[in-house]
Amino acid sequence: CTPCRIGSTRGVEVLDKVASGIEAEKNLALVTDLCNTMKFGSLCALGGFTPYPVMSSITHFPEDFKPAPTRVAAE
Repeated sequence: CTPCRIGSTRGVEVLDKVASGIEAEKNLALVTDLCNTMKFGSLCALGGFTPYPVMSSITHFPEDFKPAPTRVAAE
């Protein structure tokens, strides 16, 4: 169904942006909304349970979703 098919694709795209450090806070909020839409809007168990590992990771390992510190080259 649409929530799972489109939601999982968009979820990967948004998480790629988070991993690249692009507007991490904004995109994490978008992932959270997307996960809730999938969880409550999907018609099957696959779509309904797909968001759980993502949300669990965001809850229990928030430091993994923060941008890495910028490295400065030695002079």
